[in-house]
Amino acid sequence: MISIADVPFKIFNFRGIICVLMIDNQEFRFATYNNTKIMKYDINKYSLDIVLKKGEYSLNIKSENYEGLRLAAPVKGKMERDIFESISANITVTLKRNNDIIFSDTSTNCGLEIV
Repeated sequence: MISIADVPFKIFNFRGIICVLMIDNQEFRFATYNNTKIMKYDINKYSLDIVLKKGEYSLNIKSENYEGLRLAAPVKGKMERDIFESISANITVTLKRNNDIIFSDTSTNCGLEIV
């Protein structure tokens, strides 16, 4: 699970992150509050390529040729914005410790919403 959003806070905004990867009952958490940094953030309505780094761990999340359904979304109470959402996106996740790959897998049935 990953969520990245621009968060308004008092007089400024910041990009907030929460990401959890479970591998054999071990949790790998990447979040704003534990000093995770976004090293790469390439997103458009058809693909995403994100690299997060926390200490000696890095996590790459990639989806290509994403084709979601267009859904109407609200803007100030009116349904005037489009978002794209799918329940069958192909996503590849690679977790590294330093430069060693400790987990890599691809799923063809992922939920994905790009706003």
